[in-house]
Amino acid sequence: MDASSGQPVYRLEEWWVSVVAAHAGAGASTVALAIADAAAAVGRGAHLVETAHPTRSGLVAVADAELGVDPSGAWRLGSRGRVTIHQRASDDSLTGWPALAASDDGLVVIDLGSPMSDSLTRLSTGGWPTVVVCRPTVPGVRLVEQVLNAVTGPVIVASVGAARWPGEVSASLGPRLRALRGGNAVVTVPTVRRLEVTGLTSSPLPKPVAAVGRALLELLDATHSGDTTASAQSAPLMKGTE
Repeated sequence: MDASSGQPVYRLEEWWVSVVAAHAGAGASTVALAIADAAAAVGRGAHLVETAHPTRSGLVAVADAELGVDPSGAWRLGSRGRVTIHQRASDDSLTGWPALAASDDGLVVIDLGSPMSDSLTRLSTGGWPTVVVCRPTVPGVRLVEQVLNAVTGPVIVASVGAARWPGEVSASLGPRLRALRGGNAVVTVPTVRRLEVTGLTSSPLPKPVAAVGRALLELLDATHSGDTTASAQSAPLMKGTE
């Protein structure tokens, strides 16, 4: 963070996973939570950090227990099983990240929402892939391409919606997104009617979404370790569930 301006500057540690929304309403918080839950489910400690203003939080109800405010006073803490949730505690501009110790088997997931393009260029290029979340619409894929052009380093795209994209959407793909689809680095996240109604809560994620969280975690691990044989083909490609 840039303490002098009080504005977010997203310089992430190499051992953090960043989740970015390509546009408003993409579903980045759902994807970030699914990845963190998947890590916790296999015994890996996980931290989920949300940078959104408190009035725009998508994770406000996901904790099982509230843990108060951290020593800096900037972050409100909660727990969700083995996942520790960090959310902004006030309207004040952030001047730093929460204190997060590096761990060989732990995972830190940063829900960045929709940062400005100049912030995207500051994402770590030497560590974990960036997960870009979108909806499979014509405006959605056009905005994805803009994000992809701003992010350097490996990228995985999580598409929230039907597995089969309409012809108009496929015809609107830019070169980077087309290459990621061809390289099986685009994962389908099914929409679930219950989540559309209730939003994210402290209850376990619906099984189809949890399954995609596990697939994304496997793909993140494989990409980070340089396993070029891994692909999103292992992720469930589902039609939207009711």
